[in-house]
Amino acid sequence: MKKLTLAVVGVLACLALNAAPTIYVVDMARAYQSFYKAKAAAEQINASVEVTKAELAKMDQNRQELIKQIQAVQEKINNPALTEEAKKKLATDAQPKIAEIQQIEANMRNVNQQATQRLQENANNIRKVHMEEITKVVATVAAEKKADFIVEKSVCYFSDPKVDITDDIIKAINANAPASTSK
Repeated sequence: MKKLTLAVVGVLACLALNAAPTIYVVDMARAYQSFYKAKAAAEQINASVEVTKAELAKMDQNRQELIKQIQAVQEKINNPALTEEAKKKLATDAQPKIAEIQQIEANMRNVNQQATQRLQENANNIRKVHMEEITKVVATVAAEKKADFIVEKSVCYFSDPKVDITDDIIKAINANAPASTSK
């Protein structure tokens, strides 16, 4: 909101000086999505997600095996031919497996929660760095075009397509992209 207010004040100042301001718009979301570094970071984050999923799947497989063992014990306990003492012994013997299942479930929750938090923090930090890089390029392109203002397209109710410099920004931010990842 502050940026929009400053932009409006700037436009009014230009008008007061009888100078028509040069205003361009840029779709920063599209620029970010097209940035080769952002694409590479997304691939790395997705790879980390897959590693975490595999780790959780392995833990769940172990948990499922223990559940099957507990179910087998439960079926034995339900056998009417067993004495109460034998049933109690089976139930007592099953307690460590039940505790192990609970521990595995707690570990799975912790791994999932920590991985989600870590990946979210990493993604936010990477996005911040990338947006700073893109913003510098926007300033460079603005200087080249002698722009008075560059406005985020999403806060602009209307703009003539000829003042949209998003493609110029995308071209500039990907200028140093390795050949295999450009475009």
